[in-house]
Amino acid sequence: MSFGMGSSWRKIAITLKTPSKRVMACSEQLGVIIAVMHRKLSHFHVRNLVVLFPVLLLLSGCNRNEIHIGDSVMADVTTDASAAIGSKLSGKLYLSNGWLRVDWGEFADVFDLTKRTGWRVTASSKTYRDLADKDLSTYAPQVTNGSICPYAQVPSACKLVGKEKVNGRVVNKWDIWNPRGFHVYFWTDETLPITVRCDIGETRYEAKNLRKATFSDALFELPTGYQRVDRSHIP
Repeated sequence: MSFGMGSSWRKIAITLKTPSKRVMACSEQLGVIIAVMHRKLSHFHVRNLVVLFPVLLLLSGCNRNEIHIGDSVMADVTTDASAAIGSKLSGKLYLSNGWLRVDWGEFADVFDLTKRTGWRVTASSKTYRDLADKDLSTYAPQVTNGSICPYAQVPSACKLVGKEKVNGRVVNKWDIWNPRGFHVYFWTDETLPITVRCDIGETRYEAKNLRKATFSDALFELPTGYQRVDRSHIP
């Protein structure tokens, strides 16, 4: 059966229909490629189109896994905190519905991004302590009108360096002067309210391999039976 605008083509067109604007854009790009192929191949079979459909999506630059604001996201996180605690840490980041959890294994930091408060839970001792905005600043600095500078210790010594691509994400790079005599650099995600990379002196924090994920809201809840302790009990 030759490629044409008959019933088989209409079935494929119906299959491509979706409420998603993002996928509609992909379908439109795919249509351009199909049109070119139609002009060049007089005996192109519809069944070949079905087989080539995934390849054509890649060629058209479509990405159905693109992360958008509001998506639930997971990432791998690392920090070289050897100067502070004598070791490097690695863990997982979870972001969903205005909540952020950074799980380092022995302990996890959980934040309400709207209130900018949270807690650190330690499973081994079944304890938790309260966290404040300053504990969140590395993971997700506060932003006003697209800028983190109003919340710097010296706002006048904070500047946007420009846009870059770090760990596969488009980010804004910030240069912040610390009164103690060194620069702090932030690379904040352009879409999500999180830090992709932060260099504080010799310590680096990074979030890599960001991807959409599904997980339970229980990750952001304070476990029952945990005892509250003061800040001197920080792990």
